[in-house]
Amino acid sequence: MPSLNADFTDDELEMLEMVRVQWGLSDLEETAQFLAKRHLRQGMQSLTGRGRAMSLVSFEDLERTTE
Repeated sequence: MPSLNADFTDDELEMLEMVRVQWGLSDLEETAQFLAKRHLRQGMQSLTGRGRAMSLVSFEDLERTTE
């Protein structure tokens, strides 16, 4: 998975720690990833109106569907 270095303020770190404890996550990096994925999932659901799964698509998959 790609990584992103992010600097968090003290308030953001406090919020991440509260979420980490609430969801039983192991560290703040996992918590930030969890929140980002959750936000993406909710955004996709509001965009499509359905709970669709996101999956990685390769160029080979795209080429097969255009034939």
